[in-house]
Amino acid sequence: MRVALVATPYPLEENPSPPLGVTYVAAAFVAAGADVRIFDYIVSGYSKEKLQKQLDDFQPDAVGATSVTMNYYEAQKVLHDVKSCNPEIITMMGGPHVSFAAAQTLQQCPEIDLIVIGEAEDTIAELAPVLRKKSEWLYIRGLAYRENGDVVITDKRSFIDDVDRINLPARRLLPISRYRALGFPVSMITSRGCPNACIFCLGRKMVGAKIRRRGADRVLDEIEQILALGLSLIHI
Repeated sequence: MRVALVATPYPLEENPSPPLGVTYVAAAFVAAGADVRIFDYIVSGYSKEKLQKQLDDFQPDAVGATSVTMNYYEAQKVLHDVKSCNPEIITMMGGPHVSFAAAQTLQQCPEIDLIVIGEAEDTIAELAPVLRKKSEWLYIRGLAYRENGDVVITDKRSFIDDVDRINLPARRLLPISRYRALGFPVSMITSRGCPNACIFCLGRKMVGAKIRRRGADRVLDEIEQILALGLSLIHI
């Protein structure tokens, strides 16, 4: 199983660091046995011609994109182009925007086959082995897809209590030399969950109200991973 993941274009000044979410997703697919590449269009720029060449070179079974509302339409455009290049490729999207607008997204965007809702790691672990077997999707919590023209949303998946069992982000799949040259700090998290209820933020709905802290050993492991890539500024 070959899976390409899209680091969706967004203005670097909004978040001047290598993308974190897509590297967590990449690590989950790698752990599930997939051959994974990240198509990074943040520092290298996007064009359909570039996408076509990357698809031809890698021949992925599926292409996934992560997005927030700010760059959702860019992610949608990339997946639209994927389908126009090869309609047989399964297209997936995850992230906060589509997690809370899954039905609407699938109704309006035929180029998106599958949405992973909320925290993705455990969902990916179950999805990857049956990605080509749509009849099995119904039994996997945390998915939304179309079946005979109707939107199917499977049971809600619980948050991961033990966040130490989540694989470290696969930053090695990014064009690290380009990010290193930019000199931006690398983002990392030491916990998931937010106890606050800010009216402008869907954070606690995405990661839960209960704080789930990572152990110090795992945090240090990730810091060592980052330093080994030649990156020395870390934003926690």
